Amino acid sequence: MEISRKSKKREERVTWEEESGLISFLSSVQKQAESFNREFEFGVHSLASMPRDIDGDSELPRKVGFVLERRNPLLPELTYCLYSLLKGRDLYGYIGMYRDGSLTTLRELSPLKDFKKGKAVLYEWMRQLVRASCEKIML
Repeated sequence: MEISRKSKKREERVTWEEESGLISFLSSVQKQAESFNREFEFGVHSLASMPRDIDGDSELPRKVGFVLERRNPLLPELTYCLYSLLKGRDLYGYIGMYRDGSLTTLRELSPLKDFKKGKAVLYEWMRQLVRASCEKIML
């Protein structure tokens, strides 16, 4: 008697994060920030470590997509940040200040809904980060 073995194909399930382009967008943020710096030389970089809390909430950092920072050479004691939070299926951008491991939100930016066209929105968000740091927006 011959036993036939059928190889089971593993069903690949595509999540909405993959299908929508969210994962691809988030993985490109660092490269886009480097490109922005080459083009404009504003010193926007990824934050070295994730914040401990955002506006006093220690759970919010778990929902952060990315955090970019910019220090204004005229105010070296202040670190301005651009960070994103996923709410439902939209990625919201925020401008904030980073101090002693905590992020404090200064302004909410327009949400990103179409991740496949996210580069333009990310550039606008980084422009808003530079603007906030140059205007010296403070708490």
